[in-house]
Amino acid sequence: MIYKSMLLVILLLPMIGSLVGWLIGRKSEKYRDKFNILLTAAELLIISLMFKRIGVEPVSLFIPDIMGTGLALKLDIFRYIFVWVTAFIWFLTTIYSTQYLIRYKNRNRYYAFFMLTLGSTIGIFLSENLINLFTFFEIMSFTSYLLVIHDEDEYAHDAGKSYISMAIIGGLVLLMGLFLMYDYLGTVDISVLSHSMKNIGSIKYLISTLLIIGFGVKASIVPLHVWLPKAHPAAPTPASAVLSGILVKTGIFGIIIVVGVIMNGDIPLSTAVIILGFINMLLGGFLAIFQRNVKRILAYSSMSQVGYIMVGLGLIGLLKDHNAIAVYATLYHIFNHALFKVLLFLCAGIIYMILHELSINAIRGFGKHKNVLKVLFLIGLFAIIGMPGFNGFISKTLLHEALSEAHHMYKTRWFDVAELVFTISSSFTVAYLLKIFITVFMEESEEYRGQYRDHLKKRAIVPMIMLSVVIIFIGLRPNVILKVLEGTMELFHAHGSIEPHFYDIKNIKSSIITIGYGCIIYFGFIRSYLRRRENGRPIYFNPSLRWLSLERHIYIPVGRFLYRSSSVVFKVIDRGIINLVIYLSNSLKSLSGIKVKRPTRVIADLKIKKPKELTRFKIKEEHEDITKRLSKRSMHKEFVTFMDMVTVLRRNLNSLMYAVFILAVMIIVVLGVLVF
Repeated sequence: MIYKSMLLVILLLPMIGSLVGWLIGRKSEKYRDKFNILLTAAELLIISLMFKRIGVEPVSLFIPDIMGTGLALKLDIFRYIFVWVTAFIWFLTTIYSTQYLIRYKNRNRYYAFFMLTLGSTIGIFLSENLINLFTFFEIMSFTSYLLVIHDEDEYAHDAGKSYISMAIIGGLVLLMGLFLMYDYLGTVDISVLSHSMKNIGSIKYLISTLLIIGFGVKASIVPLHVWLPKAHPAAPTPASAVLSGILVKTGIFGIIIVVGVIMNGDIPLSTAVIILGFINMLLGGFLAIFQRNVKRILAYSSMSQVGYIMVGLGLIGLLKDHNAIAVYATLYHIFNHALFKVLLFLCAGIIYMILHELSINAIRGFGKHKNVLKVLFLIGLFAIIGMPGFNGFISKTLLHEALSEAHHMYKTRWFDVAELVFTISSSFTVAYLLKIFITVFMEESEEYRGQYRDHLKKRAIVPMIMLSVVIIFIGLRPNVILKVLEGTMELFHAHGSIEPHFYDIKNIKSSIITIGYGCIIYFGFIRSYLRRRENGRPIYFNPSLRWLSLERHIYIPVGRFLYRSSSVVFKVIDRGIINLVIYLSNSLKSLSGIKVKRPTRVIADLKIKKPKELTRFKIKEEHEDITKRLSKRSMHKEFVTFMDMVTVLRRNLNSLMYAVFILAVMIIVVLGVLVF
């Protein structure tokens, strides 16, 4: 019973704490900051204490009469990985925020929504019911929106508009999938769906596609990624860090539930997922090469790293009974990505906190003599590129081994292409991280020599050091995480365990070769093609700004066209119905002249114009006048003509048509997203 209570505590503690912290912050910001740090520390401690029980058996809690279907929570080893890393990252970024936000406005509002986002994110990972998951998913979208627009400048609002628009559209598509699922199966409980989904025929592919699209928006899957490179630079760095390190994982979590659990690794669906993963890997890394803003580079990097996770998820289905290595690889990389990506974002935040600038053209040479910051960024760089000795090397080696296993199993040329894309994408990662590191930390700039050292406060540096220690520890002791992941095998119907030899010559050689290719891309393409000299200084330019933009050139124009065209269509229908009602009413009036007696209604001086005078331009005015006169009380009984009733009915029909129009536009927008 105590563990069930703890399950409810870790869900509600951040939500209640957000209100308490906000109230404290109105009196004292110092005490609010301490309260928030203690709150996230308590959250992490409670979750850590639950591991002993979770390792033996899952903890479940059901509370009826909440959200219609009841609140169903569950914490097993699979969910525990997401929940623990979320609490750990939030604890570190909360400490970091107390230093980063010193000169920001609206700090109290930021912390309130930061904690609400934590609570809703934990709720997503604990949900054993898809309605619960959807509810927390939508709460998280709206609370994190306030983090994206925190600066409230033009760029932040533009980024927030993209973020919330995609979130709402994704939510509508997800809800459509849930409606279909409930209609066919009569349940949204994940544990039940995993057994019943296979029995409903081909409609399961439509349902799962809708769910993947809904979750894919948050996971930044191509072509639903347009919000990502805008939201990350706009949000304060701690918010950017959790957006990339954690919130993206909520979408990944949903896709894993759909593909790996509910659909039981269905082969056609797994094939589609692995193709999307390779597109994400390649396109995200390619676009990152051209960017100049550090946070935008890291945003596209997140998109690429999500591709690795998607590939691993697809391989879980393709490898069938030999999928254990793919399960380890996918979950390991989810955990690792949260660590090294948050570290890189926090390093970028230190630079922005000091210079209020993140363009590599403007901050060139800033970190040349900032040895602590340089080492921390280098650790994050080594981790993400898969350098031996760091955590990224472990999960990328597992992913490559799983891909090689699938290649050996199916023996098709498509896996030769997959191997090539995997290598090129990894090389892109090396290239764009070298672009940042060499420009910011290796090149000389007299402008920043020996300055700003006193700006590097312990409150900002300590969380980064803790992340670095964990990254190196996992890289040197990979079996610690592997033992935890063993508990997830049953969920994915995986069999057996693995005993990989990570640090053998083959794996180290493969990693070094990939890093070498990345160096070639950096020196052969980035420095020679994307870098010019202006006024005696090396300047990077970004030709991708002139390329096709999905948002500007497709989504917005298509949305406007659908809105305008549907407006014309429904305007014609609207006028047609109004004219039909007028025609029928005039015909009935001329034929019968019926008067309807209203003895119970008291009316004073009711005068109705002739039917011909009721043009469409005077409908609103006449309706209001009639309604007003009908509502007046008097001592006399009066007659109401049939035309009075028709006029009111006509106005009500007019309102109904606009309601139908709004609903139709929403449906058209959703269908447009599905098509494009």
